[in-house]
Amino acid sequence: MFSIRLKELRKKKGLTQKEAALQLSIPRTTYSGYERGTSEPDFNTLNKLARFYEVDSNWLLGDKKESEYTLPEEIMVRIIKEAEEEFKVSLRDDPVVESAVRELVQHLAKMKMSVNKKNQ
Repeated sequence: MFSIRLKELRKKKGLTQKEAALQLSIPRTTYSGYERGTSEPDFNTLNKLARFYEVDSNWLLGDKKESEYTLPEEIMVRIIKEAEEEFKVSLRDDPVVESAVRELVQHLAKMKMSVNKKNQ
């Protein structure tokens, strides 16, 4: 499932394997192996791929539907900007901080969806 979803995401972005690998700073042969299903990424690379394609790593690995996990990028950006303005801090200068903030916001969105489903 991982290799299929990875290939679909790359094509959706209009990239070749070489272009995707270059933007991700990984060898093209490694990336190609992921899409062919002959190799699997380590934890850090999996997270890098998920961030690059703006999907949840669980979904990328084959769990559930993308729509159940992914907060649209425009909403994510709006939430981060509003938090920066409210608290007068920059949350996007440091990639580690930005990644942590994105994970937190995504987690909160999942919790909200779960509560909404229970209340229906």
